[in-house]
Amino acid sequence: MTEALIFDLDGTLVESLSGIAVALNAALKESGLPSHSEAAVRGFIGNGSLELARKALPDDSPINAEALEAAFRRHYAESWATGTHFYPGILEMLQSVRHLRLALLSNKPDPFTQEIASRLFPESTFDLVLGHSTRFPRKPSPDSTLAILNAWGVPPHNARFVGDSSIDRATASAAGVPFIGVTWGYHHDADLGPITIDTAAQLPSILDDASDSSHAAIFSS
Repeated sequence: MTEALIFDLDGTLVESLSGIAVALNAALKESGLPSHSEAAVRGFIGNGSLELARKALPDDSPINAEALEAAFRRHYAESWATGTHFYPGILEMLQSVRHLRLALLSNKPDPFTQEIASRLFPESTFDLVLGHSTRFPRKPSPDSTLAILNAWGVPPHNARFVGDSSIDRATASAAGVPFIGVTWGYHHDADLGPITIDTAAQLPSILDDASDSSHAAIFSS
């Protein structure tokens, strides 16, 4: 029985690529570095802002990833709002599963995750919102997922993790949580396992299909 859902943010609930690309390219331009297309930036997303910066830098860069990340975060504070929107059907889907415990778990820095959750989503959509901070390692570490479930008293097999990337799937696997992959996100070539959905409206009806038998198939593949 499904008691709780843990959602990834970027590429799962919201399309945020344009805001990320604008901020990243503005940060690169400050140091005279070449910009990247949105298609290229899409491949950089998923493992936090520092890894985003590392992937964006050329080999002969005069600045390090930490400096680029700091500049990116400064620009992203201004660009995220105009470059972030919901995928079709997300708000309706979230309303339909509101009887469950809902968490938002992102590798995006926690201040941005909290701001997006409070400004973009209706009030009280999530029971818990958690971005990356010093409290827990980034996904695919299971620590944050397990902390959420422990706080709620929900066993992993009664939760579902919903995401668009192999990082999300690995997080779910490490935590012992059945995974549901979404095919509309940033990582079209990712191995999302046997349980996937093509539209947000499909999620409520598939929750209990991600059963213990499907769960075993995911982790043995």
